[in-house]
Amino acid sequence: MRRRSGMNNTRVPVAMMAVALRAVALSGVIALAQTGAQRTAGWLGAGLRVDGVAQAQSAQSKDNARRTPALRSDVYDKLSEAQQLAEAGKAREALAVLNALRDSQGRRRLNSYELANLHNFYAFVYFQQEQYGRAIQAYQQVLAQPDLPQALEESTHYALAQLYFAQEDYDKAIGELQQWFKLVQNPQPDAYILLAQAYYQNKQYDQALRHVEQGMRLAAQGGKPPKENWYLLMRALYYDKGDLKKVAWVLEELLRRWPKKEYLVQLSGMYGELRNERAQVAAMESAYVMGWLQQEQELLNMAYLFLATDTPYKAAKVLEQGLDSKSIKSSSKNYELLGTALRAAQERQRAIPAMRRAAELAGDGEPWARLASVYLDLDDYAKAAEAAQAALQRGGLKWPEDSRLVLGMALFHLDQLDAARRQFELAAKSSRSSKSAGDWLKYLDAEVERRKSLRDALG
Repeated sequence: MRRRSGMNNTRVPVAMMAVALRAVALSGVIALAQTGAQRTAGWLGAGLRVDGVAQAQSAQSKDNARRTPALRSDVYDKLSEAQQLAEAGKAREALAVLNALRDSQGRRRLNSYELANLHNFYAFVYFQQEQYGRAIQAYQQVLAQPDLPQALEESTHYALAQLYFAQEDYDKAIGELQQWFKLVQNPQPDAYILLAQAYYQNKQYDQALRHVEQGMRLAAQGGKPPKENWYLLMRALYYDKGDLKKVAWVLEELLRRWPKKEYLVQLSGMYGELRNERAQVAAMESAYVMGWLQQEQELLNMAYLFLATDTPYKAAKVLEQGLDSKSIKSSSKNYELLGTALRAAQERQRAIPAMRRAAELAGDGEPWARLASVYLDLDDYAKAAEAAQAALQRGGLKWPEDSRLVLGMALFHLDQLDAARRQFELAAKSSRSSKSAGDWLKYLDAEVERRKSLRDALG
């Protein structure tokens, strides 16, 4: 993924996005693992939750390619008893029944199909107890038996894949799934997604993307709706590949199917990265109109976006409402931002209270200096002089000479010419403002001379 530095405030959502994408890329893995438990229990139930051994063994007759030994009635009864105990939460008693059945081999040996079922039940009980290592060993014992029914072999590989995934052994999870795919004629989309998850964790992004796309295609062909976590994985993969157009497309699909704030905010960020400012603002504004932007930083980001796209009046409305509702804290910086937005919207009179509040809350003189300039532009010379003096008294000014020029001009228009001269002379000491200050001194001298001549003429 291309990394960008120096993001301005209009791209804050994107700056936070990489972490967010990875955090949700694997959402649904627990659900997949739970599905694995259900698959395991479901297969067992298919063989044991029936009346009579003949029906239990009928599942074997479906596998014509393999000759599978019979499941004897007394073995069936013990397995059924163990299942009932396990489902009742009596794992210790269930294991005792299974151990007794296993130890009975001294008197009569269990055939391969019976052993496969025995170990399958061990795995089921261990899985319920979250003893995943022992569950894996039991499933491996299932696969060690000859002439397994294909259905049992399939479900065992799938269960092992999920258990390895849960233990973060992604290489083995991939291997088990690859074995499973060789056995299954019509794999379901979820299997491709699980394999894609494993490849993603292994940082094999191309393989992961290929399988998640295949899962999506299969679901579409079968008329099945895709799942939200499939799109989340696809989004993370496209983002890691740097394909931002595809990321935006995925987010659009997520919004269409599962409208959520996070998708709108992230889509706005993607549009920003793609230099589509109109769509960027529209997406974020939609989230704002929906009432999904409640946090201070979210509202500030909205305001910055409006300012960056030359819609300062909307920025001011967001800031005013946020400050009034206290969603945006009353700080000098935030009031100054409101004042800036109002000035840019040609609402200078409305900007003054915001800028004055910013100045009052500030610890230095900078906001006072800006307020003085606004008062001067509005020909309110008394308040301009007051604000400029406050700026100089507070200090911390980057360009104090600018405030001296403003103060000098305000005092000039207030007819305080000697005081104005003093400020212009101080400003002239700075090379940055020496020319402007010099021009004002010449103008002031000319005015003094004009007034003297006028007095002389009047006698």
